Amino acid sequence: MARPRSGNKRQAILDAALKICAERGIGGAPTSAISKTAGIAEGSLFTYFKTKDELLNELYLTLKAEFSRHLSDFPHGADAQTRLRYVWDKFVDMGEAHPQQLTVLGQLRTSGKLFKDNETPNFAAVELMKIVAEATRGSGLEGVPAEFLVLMIRAQMETTVEFINAHPGQEENCREQGFAMLWRCLTGNEVLAAA
Repeated sequence: MARPRSGNKRQAILDAALKICAERGIGGAPTSAISKTAGIAEGSLFTYFKTKDELLNELYLTLKAEFSRHLSDFPHGADAQTRLRYVWDKFVDMGEAHPQQLTVLGQLRTSGKLFKDNETPNFAAVELMKIVAEATRGSGLEGVPAEFLVLMIRAQMETTVEFINAHPGQEENCREQGFAMLWRCLTGNEVLAAA
């Protein structure tokens, strides 16, 4: 008779996968190392995830959902600049607090291991698409695909977090200047002071 699955073990496996992938990269993260870090037998890992790819996909979805949970007080009725600034600040905050998550998300996105149904845009991506459509009106970027601009925004956020994590004393200036550059690129305008 099979033993019942434990939510704690499942989470321990995901946590271990995050740690090992952040340290070694996805290609250097065998299930044996993930199992050992999770404190379980390697065979037990496959009770929860049929394959390593299934584990990596679940990790990806978990990390995406984690970011979306931090957007619970998203300012839906605000102007595009305020909404983009909100996402920017949340992303930078999370990237500073959880650099491993940011590293592994990037690895997973470029790994070729993600299942097609996992590429569905999450809340943040959907909102960024709306923001881009609004912000670029009249800027000369109307014909540029919104998906491309969202990828550029993500790259700008990731680069800013990477620099801040390497140069913590410059956090405030980089956060402000990074957002100002992003806004200027999207709209052709300077950042308006918050009311």
